[in-house]
Amino acid sequence: IGRPSVRILGGGSQKASPAKKTAAASSMGGGLASVSDANALWADKYAPSGVHDILGNGDCVKKLTSWLASWEKNFLHGRGDSRHRGALLSGPPGIGKTTTATLVAEASGRSVTAWNASDCRSQKGLRESLGDVTGSHVLAMGGKKGRPAPARRRCIIMDEVDGMGAGDRAGMAELVKMIKASKVPIVCICNDRQSQKIKTLAGYCLDLKFRRPIKTIIGRRAVQVGRLEGISIEPNAAEAIAESCGNDIRQVLNCLQMWSCGPKGSAISTDRVTYMEVRDRMASIGKDDMLRVNIFDATKSIVEGMRGMPAPTGENEKRGEGKKAVKNLYRRLDSYFIDYSLMGLNVHQNYLKVIGPQYLRAKSGDLEEEEIVLDRMADAVDTMSNFSMVEEKVMGGDMNWSLLPLCAVLAVKVGHHAGGEQGGFLSGYPEFAGWLGKNSSRSKKRRSLQELRHHLNFRVSSDLSQLRQYYLPLFRQRFLQLLKEEEDVDRAIDMMDEYGLDRDDLFEHLEEFHCGASGKEAFDSIDSKKKAEFTREYNRRAHKSQALVDEQASMIKVRGKKKVKGESAPVDPDAIDDDAGMASEEDDESDDDKDFEAIRSMFAKKKKGAGTKGAAGKGKGKGAAAGKGKGKGKAKK
Repeated sequence: IGRPSVRILGGGSQKASPAKKTAAASSMGGGLASVSDANALWADKYAPSGVHDILGNGDCVKKLTSWLASWEKNFLHGRGDSRHRGALLSGPPGIGKTTTATLVAEASGRSVTAWNASDCRSQKGLRESLGDVTGSHVLAMGGKKGRPAPARRRCIIMDEVDGMGAGDRAGMAELVKMIKASKVPIVCICNDRQSQKIKTLAGYCLDLKFRRPIKTIIGRRAVQVGRLEGISIEPNAAEAIAESCGNDIRQVLNCLQMWSCGPKGSAISTDRVTYMEVRDRMASIGKDDMLRVNIFDATKSIVEGMRGMPAPTGENEKRGEGKKAVKNLYRRLDSYFIDYSLMGLNVHQNYLKVIGPQYLRAKSGDLEEEEIVLDRMADAVDTMSNFSMVEEKVMGGDMNWSLLPLCAVLAVKVGHHAGGEQGGFLSGYPEFAGWLGKNSSRSKKRRSLQELRHHLNFRVSSDLSQLRQYYLPLFRQRFLQLLKEEEDVDRAIDMMDEYGLDRDDLFEHLEEFHCGASGKEAFDSIDSKKKAEFTREYNRRAHKSQALVDEQASMIKVRGKKKVKGESAPVDPDAIDDDAGMASEEDDESDDDKDFEAIRSMFAKKKKGAGTKGAAGKGKGKGAAAGKGKGKGKAKK
């Protein structure tokens, strides 16, 4: 939207003539469509036609202009910071990021090549389409006096880079590679600055964060546009429209154009916009405010219940408060779908914090009121349990997505019981779901428990629950007694070999599982010298537990597979690595045979020389020496 440099037409209900309208509007629009085109969108008619017409974000515009003007001097000749060879424009939609990049590039005399989400931006697509563009200029015709016209410089604009997903395989890595080697500036534009892909890209770009203009600036420009279109707009009405649209300039112009057309058969004036009319029609012209709600605001809206709504009495129903209550209910239901995969966990984390203060107040007062609060708490807990069962049907093996609306209703019902008839209050900021961290720790401990069960399986027959409750506390207590009180390292190692445990099981896995008073003592309290003595003695011996033998064999097998020079492991196609290349691994059957021979010979030597220092070494005998340490050859008799 441009800044008028000529006199603006007066307001009122009088329509401006087309000639005067065109003359006035030509100074503040015409960026994407002719201002005389009556069928064009106002967002196109009054789009900026120059850098001076851009609303807001003046600092970002200046930085981008300066960066683009000195790009060749700073980067082509190696004088500038190579980390800023590209530019990254981020911010919410509808505030002019793409328009700014285009106008700044054209103002510097560059030819703009733009790519957006509708184009193929995979690794192959970028190489084929932009491989030559990043190192060339645009030829210009029509030189004077027989001289050729100078070549125009280029500028590449990559719009919506945060939308490069599975369809643009390895596109982000190729884009970063092009930025590092390009001979023309590349400007990237995104909405979600917190995306992991964008965080990687930002390290190679000049990071410019755009913000929404304030409503007073947008409202003032909306009034000017209304005058050019023959509509009188009250300033407070224009600001109300801007606020309802989330300070989205494009949406504000679309709302005004829709207002000028007017609904069929309506008595509302189309050439005058008042604040009262805007308030009455806010639901039909405003931007859905749920699009601006984050998961924490949605959680608070659900767990506080009917907060801010009057009690459901007959008088309130007569005054039309019932419609507001229904609207509030629908809003809370919509809040659940902000992120239905996490909303249930967040409600579970916060709903008791709403009813807890109510119980403390009731506890110090009337006993009957205390019972009412306890009943509501029981109902909330019971509803939360029902929600968990229904969500399992949706997210579990059944995948019954038709029950998802029922999940939303149950989540809102939990907040209703927690808040009461008039709603509750959640003090502070809602907490994020703590179940995720607890579940991660649970999964880690379960893997440790399964590994312990695998090692003990040849001497102990039990399931995971029995092992955790009955066996591990006794093992832990006995090993602590041997190492800390009796200081008998040999008996501790003999007991470990008898049950198939290794050093990691003793000092890491058993440390995680303790019950009752035995948990007060820890393996960390053992003297460091005693630990070192134990480690030396344990490493000196040979351990023949079947589980440990299988693990050692698999480890030797993995070590034996050396990578051929020039090969590397498969990597994520979107991962960015400056040195590593993509190559495929080849299987070598002969190496596998050598590995198995090495394993067999190693344990054969251990059985013959058990208890001696030589047998407790690395399992190398004369036969191993004859075979150069790989199990080849035969032992000399």
